[in-house]
Amino acid sequence: MSLVWERSVQAIGTPPDGVQWIHVGDRYSDIFSFLSLCRQQQCDFVVRAAQDRCVDLLVEPADAPVPPRSHHRRRAGQPAAAKPQHLFEVVRSWSAVGEQDLHLEATKQTKARVAHVVLSFGCLRLLPPEQQQASQGRPLVVWVIRVWEPEPPEGVEGLEWVVLTSVPTATLAQAWQRVDWYRARWLVEDYHQGLKTGCSIEERQLQSYEALRRLLGLLAPTAVRLLQLRAVARETPERLASEILPTELVQVVALLAKVPAATLTAQQCWYAIARCGGYLRRRSSGPPGWKTLWKGWFSVQTLLEGVHLATRLSLN
Repeated sequence: MSLVWERSVQAIGTPPDGVQWIHVGDRYSDIFSFLSLCRQQQCDFVVRAAQDRCVDLLVEPADAPVPPRSHHRRRAGQPAAAKPQHLFEVVRSWSAVGEQDLHLEATKQTKARVAHVVLSFGCLRLLPPEQQQASQGRPLVVWVIRVWEPEPPEGVEGLEWVVLTSVPTATLAQAWQRVDWYRARWLVEDYHQGLKTGCSIEERQLQSYEALRRLLGLLAPTAVRLLQLRAVARETPERLASEILPTELVQVVALLAKVPAATLTAQQCWYAIARCGGYLRRRSSGPPGWKTLWKGWFSVQTLLEGVHLATRLSLN
């Protein structure tokens, strides 16, 4: 599994001149050899830390940005620390330098909520694991951004992210931007989840690249459309469905929802499609899952095809 990340970096290669490529990964990609390979390929990374790695306090190069004063660092000419420290212990000692409200989407386990978080950031060197020191013994200079929820709601586990990046981070605005880059990964995860869980693409047992590419050509636009509809249904639920979906499809869904097509909202459309796939929308239910959404979508498409066939029959 760990080799997947390195193979992807090698397959993507080095960016053209004047172009910056940034690999964004969750905790599963916190692999030292992957991070090191990104730098070898002249790419950057933004990865959520999972490993409590050994670090030392950085002697910054002359052109490196200076971390906030609250962050401890060693000056040039001073001796290195006698004993390496550990990443999480170091970053959790940093004082908060900014705060913000983050909107967290609902999952099957948790409800949507707003988390008030604080942020700190600084510059460290990641030391390679002992077993890799001979082959990949060069430490990595990284900027570390920690985001955490100091006062979570009662009964809720507080949010905490420790994000590693090779992109220089000298200001608070840049630190929040790196956090936004990391959060953007969730949308990509949802897209992949739709393809894997919704249409069961991994169970298709296709044997060739060309066959897989043709299948993706059919399914990927549907996954993107469903993601777009969900985003609108959550962010602007009262927006009319006719503004984002084809008229015929809106008319079919409106009949199923028993509301006029002219007033069908994005949220009503979203839930009506999910109900066609078996979603019950009980109080205890979370948001619709990908299996019910895909089933509902294809059920609506089947009904729409029936409308087209009925129209042709009436013309004959």
